[in-house]
Amino acid sequence: MKTVRFQYQTELVFSSPASEHKFLLRILPRGDDRQRIENLAWHIDPSPVDTLWRTVDGFGNDALAGQLSAPHDHFGFGIEGIAEVSGEPYTSSDEPPRMLLYPTELTRAHRGIVDFYDEIRNGVDRSAIINRIQQFSHAVHTRLRYERGATTSATAASEAFDIGAGVCQDYAHILLALLRIDKIPCRYVAGLASDYGETHAWVEAWAGDRYCAVDPTRDKFIDEGYIALSRGRDFADCSIERGVFNGACRGTQKIGLKMEISQ
Repeated sequence: MKTVRFQYQTELVFSSPASEHKFLLRILPRGDDRQRIENLAWHIDPSPVDTLWRTVDGFGNDALAGQLSAPHDHFGFGIEGIAEVSGEPYTSSDEPPRMLLYPTELTRAHRGIVDFYDEIRNGVDRSAIINRIQQFSHAVHTRLRYERGATTSATAASEAFDIGAGVCQDYAHILLALLRIDKIPCRYVAGLASDYGETHAWVEAWAGDRYCAVDPTRDKFIDEGYIALSRGRDFADCSIERGVFNGACRGTQKIGLKMEISQ
């Protein structure tokens, strides 16, 4: 185990005032078999908000839901705390729900992904599930080119695959599609990763007796430099922030992340 001090914050700056702003924030990391969270603090700005409550979504993620009615030209939120994190990639040993075997709109495999699966299947070591997980992840890593702006949060795995480029969300979605073709239950994870500078995404796949977490963007199993914030079937289940508001305005986003790892 290593001690990780983390600080994450996001600020949205609006081009003109927004009002009646309803939001849901999945920014509260839960403790599990590989991360023990201590001294967690969070903030929301402007403050105080009209309504705020702590809730749990349908996938077991802790969340903050609330509303800001008065006009405001910015919206910020963040967390800081300390975590004791294992270098092993394994998380919960709870049996996965069957829904993690089925595709979603964002992870549905089209002909191109199925053909890609067929190409790499014969070269995959099927003697152990964890080998299959790692090799499918490596295949995604080598297939895609990391490129900001090539995709959006609404881009499906099939679209990113055809483009041949994307960001961590796209790498995760394509890996989820491949694993589900191979009948391996798997889930999307949104969280923090050291040296990444913003929120990150990776995959947890069922290795027969527990989940094994792998990062196809970096082509590695996760280590103590990762802290999970939310889990679900795909990005739509795990988005860090969702919101609606009144106002004909655009928002620009600034993200800050610091993670210090020590023994």
